[in-house]
Amino acid sequence: MKEIKFKGDNMKISVIVPVLNEEKTLEKTLKSIKNQTYKNFEIIVVDNGSTDKSVEIARKYTTNIFFEEKKGSINAIVKGIKNSKGDIFLTCDADSIYPKNYFEKIFKTFKKHEKICAIYGPFMFIENGKISNFFTWISYIIMDFLSKLFTKTYIVGAANFAIKRECYFKVGGYDIKSNLASQDFRLARKISKVGKVSFSPFLVVFTSNRRFRKEGFFKSFKEAVILWADVAFNKNKITYEKYYTKEYYGRKYERKK
Repeated sequence: MKEIKFKGDNMKISVIVPVLNEEKTLEKTLKSIKNQTYKNFEIIVVDNGSTDKSVEIARKYTTNIFFEEKKGSINAIVKGIKNSKGDIFLTCDADSIYPKNYFEKIFKTFKKHEKICAIYGPFMFIENGKISNFFTWISYIIMDFLSKLFTKTYIVGAANFAIKRECYFKVGGYDIKSNLASQDFRLARKISKVGKVSFSPFLVVFTSNRRFRKEGFFKSFKEAVILWADVAFNKNKITYEKYYTKEYYGRKYERKK
C-alpha cells in the first residue's frame, strides 16, 4: 500500500461546520473551536437554509461563510470542502463541544502515523454526568470493535471525523450523487482501501443528547441501528429523502422558537 504523506510539519486543518437553525448551540461550538491549543486551522461555516440568527453568530468567528440550498448536512459539508484550503478536513456538528487539545491530538496522530488516512473517535453527551458518559464511551468502543470485526463497518460520526485531503479526493469523497444516507460510514469504507482508518478511543467529542430526549432513547437507537445495517449488510435502501423527512426539517425549524 502506497503511503500518503504530508508536505511539511505544520498541517492546516479545515473545520467544516454545517448549520441549520442552530442559534442556541452554535456559539458554544465555535468558541470551543477557537480555543484550541493547535492554531493552524480555518473555520468554514456552511448554512443549509437557516431562518434564525445562525449566520449572524457565525460571522463573529469566521469570514468563511457559504450557503448550500440543497438540504442535507452532507451537501453542506461537500460545499465546505470545495472551499477549503487545509491538509486535513474535520467535520463538526453545530451542537458539539471540542476539548482544547482536540486538534492537537489529530495533528500528532497524523504526524506520527503516516499511513493513517482518517481518524475518528467516540462521543459523550454534554448533558450527562461522568458515570453515564463513561458507560456511553465504553459502549461506543465495544460497538465499533464488533462492527469492524464482523462487517468491516466503521461507526463514524460526522462530528468526530478527520480526513487527509489527498485521501479524500483519491477515493472521490462523499458520493452525494448516490442519494444514499449514512455517507460517513460509506466514505470510511472507501478510504480504508487506500490507507488506514483509525479509531482513537480518547479522541472524544461532547455532543448534545437533545435528539434522544425528544424522540426517546429506544426510537433514536433503533433509527441508528437501521442506518448502520443499511451499510453493514449492503442493503443500500435508505436515501436522504427517507431519513431527512419533512418531520426532521420541521424539528430543525422549531429550534428557532
